[in-house]
Amino acid sequence: MDMDLNIVSSGQFTNYSPSSVTIHGAEYKQNILVFNDQISEFAVNDIKSLTLDNLANLIKDKPDLIIFGTGNNVIYPDFKLLEKINSNRIGFEIMPIPALCRTYNFLISENRKVACILFFE
Repeated sequence: MDMDLNIVSSGQFTNYSPSSVTIHGAEYKQNILVFNDQISEFAVNDIKSLTLDNLANLIKDKPDLIIFGTGNNVIYPDFKLLEKINSNRIGFEIMPIPALCRTYNFLISENRKVACILFFE
């Protein structure tokens, strides 16, 4: 396994809590999508409201993995949505935001194509 934990990507989380994250000095408290060193606001209120239309462009980009972060508590989206992600040969995980940040930072250090969507409480 080739990995360098000292690599700092522009999309790497440098600080995190269940209610905010910091990426390269900018703090985010609203729901965001982080993918391919790009950060964008994610205009879905909560993971239960997530639809396939909200993820269509992301699925087209074929990340290796989509990680959903849901504050301190793990909350799952609709099971049919997860089936659709899986049918496109894309992995997924649902975890609290602090765990998402640590996992994402580790995976991008391995040059993996990972997207994450953070839903703050």
